Amino acid sequence: MVRSPSPVQVRCADGDPVEFHRRPNRRDSHYLVTEVQERWIEESRWPFLSAMPVGGDRCRCWRVLARRSDEPHLPPGEFVLRMRSGPGVWDLRWAGA
Repeated sequence: MVRSPSPVQVRCADGDPVEFHRRPNRRDSHYLVTEVQERWIEESRWPFLSAMPVGGDRCRCWRVLARRSDEPHLPPGEFVLRMRSGPGVWDLRWAGA
């Protein structure tokens, strides 16, 4: 079984994510970013024509530590946030997945 990334709504400050929540909203879905550990750019190929000259998409990625907003006493978890094909199109993966 292939697991696809969860759709996510992200709020950024100074170019980095500071909080996110999974969609559709669930009780345990709101997280506050405590640390940005790594940033990188991924280039992936699309199976259809694209505005990019190589026929792909450029994704900005962040590996972050974040904790649930309703349980700040718990240790943060590690997540990978990817902004695909422009602002507002995000996906989320658990870093261990």
